[in-house]
Amino acid sequence: MTSMRPNPAQPYAFPRMRNLEDLRRGIDHARESQLQAAFNDASAKGFADGIARGRVEAQAEAQSLLERSRREGLEQGRAEGLAEMREAAVALRAALAQLEIQRTQFASEAEAFCVDLALAIVARMVAADSVRTEFVVNAVQSALKTLAPENSGAVYLHPETRKRVARVMAELPLRDDDSIATGSARVEAGRLLVESSIEEAFEQIRSSMLELKANRRAATDRAIQGGLDASDD
Repeated sequence: MTSMRPNPAQPYAFPRMRNLEDLRRGIDHARESQLQAAFNDASAKGFADGIARGRVEAQAEAQSLLERSRREGLEQGRAEGLAEMREAAVALRAALAQLEIQRTQFASEAEAFCVDLALAIVARMVAADSVRTEFVVNAVQSALKTLAPENSGAVYLHPETRKRVARVMAELPLRDDDSIATGSARVEAGRLLVESSIEEAFEQIRSSMLELKANRRAATDRAIQGGLDASDD
């Protein structure tokens, strides 16, 4: 039978101070490492969160700026468009007013030209012997109607005119009078007298047409001035 005898008790040895200092430094180093790691993790997380939050805020700000710029651009474009439309409308009214002025001027000038041309044509016609003879025949017949029922005592004509009208007025008492122009006639019936002259008739026509021309010209000038005043407004 084996007997067991206890080992003699070993005396307790306290750790040396050097070992304790190394242990303390190890614990402090571990704690600092943990704190540094926690700080690094927090910094990295905060930096990432800051970047994300900054990106979101930057996107929101950019979107806001874009919307504001778009609104301002639309308002500015609308204002500029309206201004251009108003300018175009003013220019169009001015162009229409100028066109109307030119049309009025052209119509007035064309009318004046036609009046002058008509007077020139009539003047050439009045100088023709055939026209003067026809005028005398019509004037004598009109005078006889005016003097009726008085009978014509005599019809005084220029000798050249009398020769040309004698064939159509042979029943009348025609008399020569050198003082009467070839386009004139004097019809006497007792104390009544009717004188006609193609020159006087033409002069009356000419005066009337020139007066009408002057009146139309004045009306045209007033219309043009009114158009100019309206275009200036």
